[in-house]
Amino acid sequence: RTPGQADALAEAGVTADCFLFLDVPDEILVERVVGRRTDPVTGKIYHMTFSPPDDEEVAARLEQRSDDTEEKVKVRLEQFHANVDAVKGSYTDIMVTVNGNQKPDEVASVIGGAIEAKLAA
Repeated sequence: RTPGQADALAEAGVTADCFLFLDVPDEILVERVVGRRTDPVTGKIYHMTFSPPDDEEVAARLEQRSDDTEEKVKVRLEQFHANVDAVKGSYTDIMVTVNGNQKPDEVASVIGGAIEAKLAA
């Protein structure tokens, strides 16, 4: 998340074969996070737009995390943008940028292919 963390990993001798960067527009990230809800009974996570519960009783008890508000997500994104270029700079040789604004199975497929390619190299 931060250049300091990247430096600490390097100093500790921790290396990586592949650095995945999921590229998603901020407005999509805000929508994804703000719509997230958790069922306090089962712990299952829903999304009010993309995967709402079928059961009205479940829907009525869903809770939003306190840090999943639009305002707090935007603050987290500001922090992310303040650090991302420096972190990416630490891993340019092994970085693979993935379009994260696709269906989950498509993103997973691209990630799997990228990891396989890096490990085969």
